Amino acid sequence: MAEDEEQSIWDHLEELAQRLRRVLFVIVVATLLIVILPSDLGGILRLDFSNYRPLISAMIEYIQFSLLPQGVQLLAFNWLDTFYIYILVAIVLGTLVTMPYTAFELFKFIAPALYPHERRSMYKFVFVVTVLFSIGALYAWLVLLPTTFNVLYVFAFQSNILPFFSVKDFFNMMAFGILGSGVFYTFPLVIWMLVGAGLIGVDTLKENRKQLFLGLIIVTAVLTPDPTPFSMLLMSIPFYILYEITIQVLSRTKKGREDPSVQLGIQASRDLLSRQQDPDT
Repeated sequence: MAEDEEQSIWDHLEELAQRLRRVLFVIVVATLLIVILPSDLGGILRLDFSNYRPLISAMIEYIQFSLLPQGVQLLAFNWLDTFYIYILVAIVLGTLVTMPYTAFELFKFIAPALYPHERRSMYKFVFVVTVLFSIGALYAWLVLLPTTFNVLYVFAFQSNILPFFSVKDFFNMMAFGILGSGVFYTFPLVIWMLVGAGLIGVDTLKENRKQLFLGLIIVTAVLTPDPTPFSMLLMSIPFYILYEITIQVLSRTKKGREDPSVQLGIQASRDLLSRQQDPDT
């Protein structure tokens, strides 16, 4: 279908579904590769599989070492828990490594709505999405998750409860925290796109800070891996700072810049006037 041809909402949904299926397929392939890769990658070159250990096993051990508070033990409460966390951790890693491709498919979906000069910024878009998602995931790994687990452990310690927790619950919180924080921190790019498309103004963003902060608290209450207010603040405060930075950058870039839609309207008016003045056209 030509880019200039108007599509119905069902055509857009069908195209979105096709691109999501491609993204899902790539994530599944990456997940399967991560599951079967050995921890000793040099063994593949030597064709030596005598001491084969899956890479995902080493990753699971490293995650526990990095995030668990001292003295906490994880327990598997059924036979499938270990298999479940193998697949879950592989999906998280597969999603992380395929993020540039996901950003590429997202750009191709929104490209028909962009101006020609904006369509040439595909690599920049993919880079920014990947960087923002990585910042969110890294923040969850370094700050949000360790703090969350330590705070929750304090409750158990002060209640004189033995620190034995479900391995499935632990890795669910880990996966949800990393992926949720990564997606959350790509939101400034969504704001940038809405402003660039003329759907929302910078002044509107400035005037609705209070409403945004309230909505931010609600969203973080859903995305944070635990219900404590402390974790909500850990996620919402850095995001709000990023939101303010986005507003300031947009204010500077939009200042003195002519709106392309206005220029197109002026050019169309001139063409119409010239046709009226020329009776032969």
